[in-house]
Amino acid sequence: MKVSAIGEFGLIERIRKLLPRPSDALLGIGDDCAVLRPAASKDLLLTTDLLVDHIDFTQHTITPFYLGRKAMGINLSDIAAMGGLPRAALVTLALPPDTEIEFVDELYRGLQEEGARYSVEIIGGDLSASSTLMISVTLVGEVEPGRVVTRSGAKPGERIWITGRLGASAAGLAALRAGFRLRDDRVEAPSEVSADLKEAIHRAIERHRCPTPRVREGRALADAGVASAMIDLSDGLASDLWHLCHESGVSARIREDQIPIDPVASAVGHYLGKEPIAMALEGGEDFELLFTSSSDPAEIHAIFSDGLDVTEVGGLEEAGRGCVLERRGGDTVPLTGGYDHFRQQ
Repeated sequence: MKVSAIGEFGLIERIRKLLPRPSDALLGIGDDCAVLRPAASKDLLLTTDLLVDHIDFTQHTITPFYLGRKAMGINLSDIAAMGGLPRAALVTLALPPDTEIEFVDELYRGLQEEGARYSVEIIGGDLSASSTLMISVTLVGEVEPGRVVTRSGAKPGERIWITGRLGASAAGLAALRAGFRLRDDRVEAPSEVSADLKEAIHRAIERHRCPTPRVREGRALADAGVASAMIDLSDGLASDLWHLCHESGVSARIREDQIPIDPVASAVGHYLGKEPIAMALEGGEDFELLFTSSSDPAEIHAIFSDGLDVTEVGGLEEAGRGCVLERRGGDTVPLTGGYDHFRQQ
């Protein structure tokens, strides 16, 4: 059945029944506004992200369930980058009238499941007809006054750190563009592709379609007071480091041999003829945290004692030198690249 068969208000009622009754909101779906009471002595964080079909995703490379998880996850990552705690979400959908109702069911199942991992409830939103599928999530979070970590607090002489490893999401996107697909959680691939490479492709596609927002890590850094500035890596290390440096009025130098490249990016990149370092620097959508700190490295590593990698990749310098990459051979080049919605990729 298509959404046009039940109409806007029928679809709203269906979505309302799909979602658990909010326990944290004073008022949820059904009125002109949802009502959420701010926690005592907390500052509110507000973020929103828009995903557009054929621009940010394609329906033949991601299922509605994973699209829902990703749409929620990328907003969670924004809250994580500020050191906050996510609370509640609003979801806006623009749907072609011939969209199958089951698509909406699965999309909301993904949204709700990813949100529930971080105690986030969906408390409202909006619907519209459109020739193009679009999904926008607005997320409300909170943080203790004085604990929010912005992009603008970095200072010359501080170290640059990155959580996790980079390039896996870009490798997953490259594999999808090359025609690889996951069917029943198995990689469809030519017979000459080895079992190890299939596993790498599987992990890369999983990282691309279902990122892990570093909410716990962002909170830990904020609580410890060791991060002077922070940003999540959505558009690529090269681009996002520039954003942080621009807001802080500093320059940066990072070392190629220190960039933590995910092994699956290396395996998939070599198979597809793509440079793993390029995927790590420019690929985007890893949603790891990049932060700066003057704290002793031992203190930083102690925060991440549960096993997640945290790597020092370079340092900050006085403004005016830009962002540069020190190559393995010793030469230095400008750090460029990354995703930009309004430039041809």
